[in-house]
Amino acid sequence: MAPASSENSAPLMPKWSSYAGQPVDVSRRRSIHIRSLSDDASTLSNKKASLTIDWFLHEGEFRTAVVPLDGVSDVYGQAFNFSAVRTRQTADGNEVLLSPDGLPRRRLPVMNHVQSRFRFHSDRPIRLYALGDASGKPIGHVDDFVYSLEVTGPAGVKFNLKDGLQGNLLSAHRMLSTQEMVFERIVVENQVVTESPPLELTDKDKRSLLVASLLRSHQAGMDEPYRLLGLRSTNNCTSTPLQILDRVVKYSFAGRLGSLLYRLPLRPRLYLRIRGLDSNPRIRRLVRNEFADYIDAEQTQTRKREHVERLNRKKRERQQQSNG
Repeated sequence: MAPASSENSAPLMPKWSSYAGQPVDVSRRRSIHIRSLSDDASTLSNKKASLTIDWFLHEGEFRTAVVPLDGVSDVYGQAFNFSAVRTRQTADGNEVLLSPDGLPRRRLPVMNHVQSRFRFHSDRPIRLYALGDASGKPIGHVDDFVYSLEVTGPAGVKFNLKDGLQGNLLSAHRMLSTQEMVFERIVVENQVVTESPPLELTDKDKRSLLVASLLRSHQAGMDEPYRLLGLRSTNNCTSTPLQILDRVVKYSFAGRLGSLLYRLPLRPRLYLRIRGLDSNPRIRRLVRNEFADYIDAEQTQTRKREHVERLNRKKRERQQQSNG
């Protein structure tokens, strides 16, 4: 994959896809590119202080980011269910059914998305620059980000079971600020994103997990199939973050047995528990609460309206092209 400065057009869908040759929608979803990385990227020296990456998403813009490899203070597991909520009819209208922990019940409990959140020490934040230029004074800083594997493909093509099983769509191994994830998933989509307590990891494990996640995204590029389920391998939003975790953490015997479960998006929090990484299963943080001020801010709500209008306009344009 070429550096950002020389990549002026969207990549095309690979020949193995049923959408071969069509431009990939990379307006918001794409894997990162690590700069100045040697061909042998299987290991990185413990002495390396940082990695410079392109295609880090923050405030709706792709940036070049300098990531301090020893800067991680905590790692969290995040999850949300993207199926419709279950409701029942009452005298006052539809009522959302809640589970014992107070979260909305879902029509498809197995349709879960998993992602990793990395929080950095305040004195070692991620430095942000204009895309393609990491010199001079940073234009901003963030102290946490989310690694999230998601589906992308041609504009207007959404995830569907057929393409997910056949591997016709691409995997975008995204790196985006947690604030940007909140805008996308909570402000716009009204998802209920939950978060575990900090995973019980050593400082060495935190660094290794960060490096492994960055390398996984870089090596995938924009030509790796998204595979919901397979006999030999999977590459989906639940299995891949857990596979990265399993490669860097040394488990007890029970944890190694537990790590055999990862392929299906059934119970993400349970997968952490059986690995011995969930410090308190009774705690279920709501990310919405942490970002309440940002979500309610007039600037955020204005951006939401503009974002939704832009999406609707593009949708109408695609429909007109299809009808024309």
